[in-house]
Amino acid sequence: MKYDKMKINMDNWRNTNETKKCITLTVILTLLFSLFITKSYAADEIFELQLETSSATVHPRDSFSVNIILDNMNITSGDQGIGAYQAKIVYDTNILELVEVTPANGWEVLENEGDMVANTSNAEVVKERTYTATIQFKVLENAVLGDTTISLESIQGSSGTTTIDGTGVSGIVKIEEVAEENPPVDDDNQDDNQNNEQKPSNNGGTTNRNQVGTTNIDPSGTSNKTLPKTGITNIIIIAIAIVIITAIIFYIKYRRAV
Repeated sequence: MKYDKMKINMDNWRNTNETKKCITLTVILTLLFSLFITKSYAADEIFELQLETSSATVHPRDSFSVNIILDNMNITSGDQGIGAYQAKIVYDTNILELVEVTPANGWEVLENEGDMVANTSNAEVVKERTYTATIQFKVLENAVLGDTTISLESIQGSSGTTTIDGTGVSGIVKIEEVAEENPPVDDDNQDDNQNNEQKPSNNGGTTNRNQVGTTNIDPSGTSNKTLPKTGITNIIIIAIAIVIITAIIFYIKYRRAV
């Protein structure tokens, strides 16, 4: 009796497991079928992610941004627009450093090692050209000079009911060497230049500061020398003094003679 009871329980357990397996298999097949149908349905649908750089030319250690624009949507499924997308940010890690990805107003963004997911904050789709996020880059100090490309790959979007493959438009920036600034003028050299400007020229037409008299050159080529004013004054004073002394001597002799 106990054996029959145990056999019945085992049969029930086997039937239950077989039922669960059937249900699980049915669910898996349904999901796979739905996925196949969805992909087929979305074959003619497409959208585009464009990259617009803030600057066409940058220098080592510069920071710049790249905007992600959702555009050229041809969507016929779901709400007939794109409400979310995922993509892989591809760039040369020997030239650029990805700093962060920030969402535009009305969007949410998650990013990890270049893999990003973006979606609208209100869970609605967009049907027109829309700015969705900004990628911040920094140029490495030892970056190779020249053009470098930034792109988005493995792009997929959602219309709410359908997964749609998207395309990307790359952005290009040019890395240029930092231009050297003009070196500052040496003060000593500047003083020397000023002194050289004050020196007399070879034609004798300028006057040295230490020269007492002046020499004027007329067009005929002859020079007219002018005596220093200080010398003339001294001569006049000496002459007057001699006249006064002589007059005093004659006066004394005259008084003695009388």
